[in-house]
Amino acid sequence: MHYKINFCTLLVLNLITSFSLWGADLGANVLPYKKNLKEKILNGEIFSESKVSSSKSAASGFKTEIQELRFTIAGLHPKSCNYALKKLSLYENYHQFLDFVKVSRYEEKTQEIDYLLSHALLPYDMRLIFKLPRIDKEGIYPFIFEIGILKNLQGTIYVTSHKNRCLFFTKADWRGIHTGFPNVVFEFFSQALAKMSMESLFRLSTTLGH
Repeated sequence: MHYKINFCTLLVLNLITSFSLWGADLGANVLPYKKNLKEKILNGEIFSESKVSSSKSAASGFKTEIQELRFTIAGLHPKSCNYALKKLSLYENYHQFLDFVKVSRYEEKTQEIDYLLSHALLPYDMRLIFKLPRIDKEGIYPFIFEIGILKNLQGTIYVTSHKNRCLFFTKADWRGIHTGFPNVVFEFFSQALAKMSMESLFRLSTTLGH
């Protein structure tokens, strides 16, 4: 059974998003991590982290279970941004790039992406439908989920050059009605699949011809 929800968009939005503010050469300054972790990332390690917590809200006199997500991922691509983005911007081909993306479609006129995800780490098959332009240059890209169980999730993706290589950093925050997934499960599969995605996409966009 497929579900039209948007929280796994985190897994495939590591390198892409919906609106570009401006081109930027921010370099390693985009990374908010401590020095030792930043050095590991700049030496080629991909870092992904999901922190999920839950609480009770008594708004309007009713107790509602609330869940919060804090997510980041960062990685330094072996090639330049110009080189890497030629492959990474081909959203309709992601079913060829990532094993867990079973269907990938892109409508150029509406800028709508349609993905079907299926993986042993996911609780069930998930269908993602969202809009974004083709990203083919450096920049700062904010995004927001307007529908789905993570409605109003907001984040930013940074794509910038660092020593002739392409640095990607994504952060996203969300607070809303509990998804139904235990915190530890939510943390695990969002963090693990995000890292797997970036590793695979980096490898393919480095070794395959454009």
